[in-house]
Order: sequence, then C-alpha cells, then structure tokens
Amino acid sequence: RPAGTYFVMCDHTGFGLGDAESFCRHLVEHVGVAAIPPGSFYSDPASGRGLVRFAFCKTMPVLEEAVDRLQRLAT
Repeated sequence: RPAGTYFVMCDHTGFGLGDAESFCRHLVEHVGVAAIPPGSFYSDPASGRGLVRFAFCKTMPVLEEAVDRLQRLAT
C-alpha cells in the first residue's frame, strides 16, 4: 500500500496479455481503465515490461468503478 504517492506499480504478467504496452492497450479498449506502461522510467525499458503504473488521484466513485472493472479481468 503506497504511503505517499498517487501511483502504484503492478505486475500484469499473470494475465498473459503480452508486454506492458499490450496490456495497457487491452485495459483501455476492453475494460475502460487506463494504465501507463512504465518502460520510460527505466534506464533499460525492458526492465518494466512486466509492470504497469496506475494513478489513483481520482474521486472515490471513479476509483470504485475502476476496481469493479478491473475485477472482471480475473473472471
């Protein structure tokens, strides 16, 4: 749980949807939630391939809707 930021990095590899860019594209197109592929934050962009970055500087209703949508990925 982040203690002082509006961002969280998550491992997406368990979903089997490719690299970070492919996973983020899938989220936007099929789930309606945006995430950021973090490769540009690394000196070696490949180091961030298995991660995505979520921003949660939103209102509680927006965050709750995002959680509901993301939970559909697991089913």
